[in-house]
Amino acid sequence: MLMKKCLLFLIAVLVQTAAQAQNLDEVIQFIKANPSKASLYLIEDGKTVIDFNSKQQMPLASAVKTIIAIEFAKQCTAKKISPLTKIAVKDLAKYYVPNTDGGAQPSWLKSIGKGAADSVQLLDIAKGMIMYSSNANTEFLQDLLGLTNINKNLKELGLKEHQPLYYFTASALMVCLKPTGVNEGEWIKQLKAMSAIEYHQKCEEAHQKLKTDPSFIKKFNPANLSLNIQRLWSDRLVASTTANYAQLMQKIAGRKFFAPETQAVLESILEWPMAYPDNKAQFNHIGQKGGSTAFILTDAFYAVPKKGAQLACSFFFNGLSQTESALINKNFGDFEASILTSSTFRKKLLQELK
Repeated sequence: MLMKKCLLFLIAVLVQTAAQAQNLDEVIQFIKANPSKASLYLIEDGKTVIDFNSKQQMPLASAVKTIIAIEFAKQCTAKKISPLTKIAVKDLAKYYVPNTDGGAQPSWLKSIGKGAADSVQLLDIAKGMIMYSSNANTEFLQDLLGLTNINKNLKELGLKEHQPLYYFTASALMVCLKPTGVNEGEWIKQLKAMSAIEYHQKCEEAHQKLKTDPSFIKKFNPANLSLNIQRLWSDRLVASTTANYAQLMQKIAGRKFFAPETQAVLESILEWPMAYPDNKAQFNHIGQKGGSTAFILTDAFYAVPKKGAQLACSFFFNGLSQTESALINKNFGDFEASILTSSTFRKKLLQELK
């Protein structure tokens, strides 16, 4: 499995046990001891309060899908697309690479009560890309919206440390297509030696084959995705910084950067945590998108509470060992919720990461 399903349910009320507090201390100490593997940026009421290693580019995994959601909202506003347009589920299935999304695609379809013979609205496809982190939906929307249009947002949003997006779902298939007669070590050397342009071009070729050749997917064999191949794939995912993503979350939370119509569509996609009653009782807005691989955990969110400080935050982990990944995964939700709900925890985090 490559991309893990990342459903981080933001909890509005956090009752922390002594064991949870100790576990969170371990996470904080890990961050302090591993600046090359961890980065965090926190904004409260428009002011930067924590800046830990925030300029280091790190792979985003599925957190990058926020950029696609922004372009989707803008094209809806410009009437280039309609959020109500229906797309056949079978057309999305062309881009589905089994065993690479943590079960996101079938889980999303089940959640909206749709099967292989049904159609779904474009807005639901965008929501599935964010809440369920559907890679097939992502690949479809990249195709529909256009990579050039999507990447124009990086400059418009002021994301100077952000690498351009490419067809990264198809890349999962591309990296496992080792040429006949080439051993894995040599294949990895070839992949590493590729320039970004060449690597992205090969991913686009895989994308076009997925789109037009139903038999192409049969070439995908999960057995060819060793941890070494997965690490290379993970390392070459689109990268950016926590500073970029916290500032992006701040733009969305401020509700003034985008046109009102664009903001409304964007909120309908990103603010899936507001469906939970506890969140709705205490917040006016919460939006979130994270991502993960076997080596990466990323998160970016904003929160506008009914009382208290407006928050925009991102924290990234990369290059994790299996043991380190287990530690972060186990406490990821509590760490996120503590930042979100506890000013005491945020102060502690500030003191520890100075």
